[in-house]
Amino acid sequence: MKLLHRLIERLSSAWPIARRFSPEFSPLRARVAASAALSLLASCVELLRPWPLQWIVDHALIPKHTQAGTNAFHYVWTGALVYGLLSLVRAAFDYFAAISIAESTKAFTRGLRRRLFEKLLLLEPRFHAENKTGDLIVRLQGDVGMVSGMMIESPVGLGARCFLIAGTVAMLFWIDPVLAFGTLAFGPLALFVVTRLSRKIHSATRSARQKEGVFANSSFESLANVALIQSLGRVDHVLHDFLRASRTSARADCKASRLSARMGVWIESVSGLALAIALLWGSQRVLAGHLSAGELLAFVAYVRSGSKPVRQSGRSSAKIAKGAACGERLLAVLDTPLAVQSAQDALPAPAAPERLVFEGVFYGHEAQGGRAPALSGLTSEFRRGESTLVFGPSGAGKSTLVALALRLADPDAGRITLDDLDLRSIELGSLRATIAACPQEDGLFGWTVRDNLLLGRPEASDDALWTALRLAAADGFVRELPLGLDTELGCLGTGLSGGQQKRLNLARTFLREAPILILDEPYAGLDAASIARIHRTLEQHSKSSIVIVIAHERDEGRHFDRVVFIEQGRVRDQGSHDELLLRTPSYRAAAVAVVTKL
Repeated sequence: MKLLHRLIERLSSAWPIARRFSPEFSPLRARVAASAALSLLASCVELLRPWPLQWIVDHALIPKHTQAGTNAFHYVWTGALVYGLLSLVRAAFDYFAAISIAESTKAFTRGLRRRLFEKLLLLEPRFHAENKTGDLIVRLQGDVGMVSGMMIESPVGLGARCFLIAGTVAMLFWIDPVLAFGTLAFGPLALFVVTRLSRKIHSATRSARQKEGVFANSSFESLANVALIQSLGRVDHVLHDFLRASRTSARADCKASRLSARMGVWIESVSGLALAIALLWGSQRVLAGHLSAGELLAFVAYVRSGSKPVRQSGRSSAKIAKGAACGERLLAVLDTPLAVQSAQDALPAPAAPERLVFEGVFYGHEAQGGRAPALSGLTSEFRRGESTLVFGPSGAGKSTLVALALRLADPDAGRITLDDLDLRSIELGSLRATIAACPQEDGLFGWTVRDNLLLGRPEASDDALWTALRLAAADGFVRELPLGLDTELGCLGTGLSGGQQKRLNLARTFLREAPILILDEPYAGLDAASIARIHRTLEQHSKSSIVIVIAHERDEGRHFDRVVFIEQGRVRDQGSHDELLLRTPSYRAAAVAVVTKL
């Protein structure tokens, strides 16, 4: 009983984890209950199948009260017919149960995968910077499947098999209690093995999934940077790292597989010993007249068929242990609080905002040993009808300013206001609809050009698309693509040059027609003609919008109404380009350095 209690305790330890996935499971309760009912009916039919064999042996092959001949032939046909019908009914129940379980599992997988993916899309960039992309993909693809098995397939199968095992034990005691006691003497050993190995499988699976995540991330990064790897001539080096990560992942996975296989071997061995005892002791009891030959045959059939659900129960226990380990990895993501979200009483953003103001803003990035400051009391104002260049050395906090304006993160101190409304009091979707931002990193998908642009404004017409492309100096090369707007790009925009990717991103940003326009390094990779086109577009937008541009080209300041010069996370000076050249030595020195370099 103690071993049984330990097994139940081990399996029940997965319950707190399984309960956390009730939003996906609750709509499927009726379907899962139907699957369980079909499985139980199949188990009931399975418990009846040995009796036609006993009927044939005792009444036809070794008759006691009837004579051989016609009556014996009748018993054989009757027993065979009943056995065949029971087999067909069992197969039908198994078939419909398998279909129902498969449909429930797929529905649960879709629901959980959607929930996890939505959470990943909502988590702030800081979370994604701290977690490997490949590992998150493994959780989304592999771990979700493991949890689905733990929630649907394994419990239904384990319940039906436990019922079959209990029914088999009852039948064994009904046939011959003495023989049943001797045969089941090895049961506690099987329980001990399952309990002990389930714990190890749980731990090994958790480690294996972590290493698989590292391997997946390594593969993803290598393929995303294949051009760089080839240009550096480092294919062999990257391949070596790939193989090393692959071996580490394979070893961890093999450890979990070996433990599962060991559980199967132990259960099979115990079942074989039980069957040997049943044959040896049962034959002696038949010879002593305590048992008929047909009853011994039925007893042995129950022992033999009972070993299968015992083995399958061990596998189900292993799957539940693996699912629990994967569930912990999913919950680590799902339980991560959203650092940025709308307040319950959030207000809509102003339709035509006049001012975006940073007031004493402090913000730090997570770093080893604490938070590394990115902004240290930054104060500045960006006004409608004015184009502003935010300029400063690398690491000055310029891109952080963009992230805070979009509320991809919130300041550690200070506040950011839009027409005197704190950004934290504005509904998040409304705020981001007010801002059209082009990030420093090119964000293209392996979709068509049209679909990449429509991500900015789904309802836009083709005329609006071509207008945005023209404003971004991208209409020329898009017309030359094989299918124009319907040309499908490679993964992450592969197939386009860096400048072409940048221009498509700018076109998507212009397509939004938002009252606040923020561009981070919009000139990177562009030729002089394209840069001139972008300047004209920004000049046009600045008449009715708040335009903020971040650039490392100091001389670009002459094209803007105002320059905000940032150093070490704070505004060093602000004014026109010419004013800063006259009164700010560090700005003047930076400008001279760029000219000299060119």
